[in-house]
Order: sequence, then structure tokens, then C-alpha cells
Amino acid sequence: MANNLATHTSNSFLQIKDLQIGYQVGKKRMVVQDKLHLTANKGELIALIGRNGCGKSTLLRSMSWLQPILSGKIEIDGEDVSQITPKKRAQLISIVLTDQRAEASFNVRELISIGRDPYTGWLGSLSENDNDIISQSIEMTNLEGFENRNIQELSDGERQRVFIARALAQDTPIILLDEPTSHLDLPNRINILLLLQKLARDTNKTIFISTHELETAMQVADKIWLMEKQNGVRVGVPEDMVLEGTFDTVFSHSNYDFDKEYGSFVVKNQLDKHVTTIVENPNSLMARWTTKALSRKGFHIINDAPIVVKTNQSQNIWSVQHQGQSIEVHNIENMLQIIAHFSSQL
Repeated sequence: MANNLATHTSNSFLQIKDLQIGYQVGKKRMVVQDKLHLTANKGELIALIGRNGCGKSTLLRSMSWLQPILSGKIEIDGEDVSQITPKKRAQLISIVLTDQRAEASFNVRELISIGRDPYTGWLGSLSENDNDIISQSIEMTNLEGFENRNIQELSDGERQRVFIARALAQDTPIILLDEPTSHLDLPNRINILLLLQKLARDTNKTIFISTHELETAMQVADKIWLMEKQNGVRVGVPEDMVLEGTFDTVFSHSNYDFDKEYGSFVVKNQLDKHVTTIVENPNSLMARWTTKALSRKGFHIINDAPIVVKTNQSQNIWSVQHQGQSIEVHNIENMLQIIAHFSSQL
């Protein structure tokens, strides 16, 4: 797995060389990340992951030149981004910011059309080619039928698709999105990420997203850029990073663990009670969710506890046994109630 000191791939479309990012406050330089060496290829969806304050948004804004880099170099297809005009830069990089809002009362097609400004200018008229690109962007983001809707009338998920469509209409080889799924409900978060995954594959664009949602990002991203505060960026394929224990190390915490088997974070419950489980099939869904429920209620599973839980998945039965008593139930809620009753007698 590569890290922030990895050597460059000579044919990488995007190359970040010895980059220092942060802020200049008067004469004081506030460095967020330093000595970054990173590369990206065409057609990749890359997720920037990390704790608050690690520099995800700062890196995206620096890559798009919304804020100046402190030192180093960013090259796109061999061109130094600092040495090209703003117009040329806008034809290479588009960005969708967190909580982006359209203040004016645009309809959907009008807002998406703004993406053509780097080619037409603010007062320029749209050519047939411009209109074709706008229509393609609308189609790719599943916004057909929305063209004449006012942007203020849309849901958060619909509005986010409009901003992505505007970035597509800008027709840049690189698209940067800062927290594109924040404030969206679960279906819309998943739909947006699946849309971005499909766009990267179908258009061969390099798409970056910053997100806190590691578990979801792992399922759609080609690469993870895992940022640590003032400690560089670890880069890798999600599955390699799981197997190598990267997430265990970076997200180590006394209150939760990273479960390598399921690719998710598991809360460390206060296990101050004991129970014995005898399961029909340890790998069954019934056994797994029974174990999760017991852990959530503070039960540590051992071999010789005073309370025994037996599962029978074929008959959907939980049998709770204690001091010669045995009670059978047909769901986890009732099982927990019986265990609580027996525990009160200990």
C-alpha cells in the first residue's frame, strides 16, 4: 500500500508533489498537511476519509485553487496548475462544495447551464454543442423532467444532483465534491455515491469526494485517501487497507473497534454480565444478531454462565434456561426480556 511518501506513477493523470496546504494568517503560516506526494488516474472514484480537522476540505480547495497552496506543485496531465489561467483551470477542475446553495431563482436547466461559463463567458450564448452537453449532464444525473423546476422547490437529494450535473456540464476531467452526502437521508446518500461511482466509470473522469462515511465509501470508492491530522495521507484500495489493519490503527478508540469481517465500526459495550450461548449454526444470521443484541445489553459470552441461550434457526426459537427453568420465545425482544428477568434473580 502506498502512503504520502510513495513514488509517483509517471503516467498518473493527477500528480501532487511535495505539497504543503493550510492558511496564511498575516505573517503566520498555519500548516494543515505537509510533504504530500499523491497521484490519481483517470476513471477513479477516490474518497478522502479522516477525522475532523485533518485537512480534507483544505486539500480539495487547494486542488481546485479556491485557496492558494503554501508550497509544492499540483500537475494535471503534466501541466502545473499554478501556471495556467483561471479559465483554463476551470476547464480542468470543477468543484461542488458543502451546503452549496443557489441564491438566485434559477430553474434546473439554467443552473446546470452555468457549468458552461468557462467556455462561453457569463454573457456568452450557448452553442448547439453546449446545449448537447447540458442535456447529457441532465440525463446522466437522472434529472429528465426537472428542467423547468425551480431549484428552490427541489428536495436536498434532487438539488445535490443538480449541482453534480452542473459540474458535469463544466466538462472537466476532474470533479471535486466536498461532503456531497452531508444532510441527506440514507437512500439519497447511497444514490448519490452510486451515481458518482457510475459517472467515474462511464465518463473516465477522476472524481474525489470527502466524506465521514467510511463504511459506505468503502463499497463504492476505487481508492481511499486516508488523512491523518498533520501526519500525511495513506492511500490504498479499500480491501487492502482492511486486510493490512490500516483502519484499526488510524481509528483506534477505547469506545469502538473496526470489524474487519464486516467492514464496519462496532461499539465496545460495557460487558458486566455473563451468558452462555449454544447456537445451531454459529455463522447464521440468527446467531450473529443474537450475539449483537446480547453485547448491546452488556452480556459477555462465556462457556459456563448461569444463564444459557440456545438458538434453533430452523424453528425460529430462542430457548432461555436458568436453574432448571426453560422458556422458549420467537424473537430477540422477548429473549432479552426473559434474560433480564433471570438476571434480576442472580
